[in-house]
Amino acid sequence: MTSLRLTTLVIVVLIMLPSIPLFVPPVRSSSLLFDGDSAFEYLDKQCAFGPRPPGSTNLSECRSFIVSTLRESGWSVHLQNFTYRGTNCANIIATYGSENATTILGAHYDTRPVADRDSDPANRTRPILGANDGASGSAVLLELARVLPAETRTDIELVFFDAEDSGGVDGWDWIVGSDYYVTTLDNQRRQSVRAMILLDMVGDASLILRREQRSTVALQNMVWSIASDLGYGHIFVNETGAAIIDDHNPFIDAGVPALDIIHHAPFPWYWHTLEDTPDKCSASSLEVVGRVLEEFLLQFSGSSITFTQGSPTLSSLVVFLLPPILIVVVVSMWWLRREH
Repeated sequence: MTSLRLTTLVIVVLIMLPSIPLFVPPVRSSSLLFDGDSAFEYLDKQCAFGPRPPGSTNLSECRSFIVSTLRESGWSVHLQNFTYRGTNCANIIATYGSENATTILGAHYDTRPVADRDSDPANRTRPILGANDGASGSAVLLELARVLPAETRTDIELVFFDAEDSGGVDGWDWIVGSDYYVTTLDNQRRQSVRAMILLDMVGDASLILRREQRSTVALQNMVWSIASDLGYGHIFVNETGAAIIDDHNPFIDAGVPALDIIHHAPFPWYWHTLEDTPDKCSASSLEVVGRVLEEFLLQFSGSSITFTQGSPTLSSLVVFLLPPILIVVVVSMWWLRREH
């Protein structure tokens, strides 16, 4: 009878394991410094330059603003210049005391040159303002650049990608800036990057973030688990979205673990229209995303966790599975003692 009860107990616990968070970080939301209002100001200031398609004066001025803001926060910044279809473009790369950071955070800072999904046909050749689709991800990166502690910054590289959002316009492809960036990495540098996280359209006032299908699952699990523990599970929802053509794709293709945090499936109703303006975004949404990333970076930068495309490595599995295994062992031992 004892053996039967023990077996039953173990089976019940094992059935419950999928509902037990695989990663249980310490919750310290009260000490996180990311400020949504500050991030929203960065969003607003980008939009104040007007539409920012590649090669435009507006984008050049916005680029100068991003560079000066990063430098004011103590980061070293350089431009990765390239030319595409006769247009001068530039990725913005920021580091802090190290040229070999193992975590890359990215966002695109350009905007789509045409509002081709606008409900009014007369607007479909006009450029969009891109408050959410462009400015929101960059705003989160700028605020993280301001608040992260120095010991965490040294493990991080911030990349603001140009020429992401002109696909299908005048012969342009998508994700040109990130594709160029990855082609400049040698094999040693690619292998040294433990994680790349992309932010795209993360400012919507009714933000819902579903799991993008091409993202590295183990990295995605860790970020989603942190969001849940911080009380943001209603935004970082455990629902599968779609596979998106986005700036994380070149990293995935190069074998670098990468995650796309993006509002999709569906995209916001104003996507690629003239309605993509700051009033569609909110400081609270930016703060949720920023604090989840802040917590992730505070934990991840000093850890030995690594990720692979298909599944967690052995070290990741130990971190993920040790708590539930211990639960099974402890409960089993208690049950045996109780029976005897």
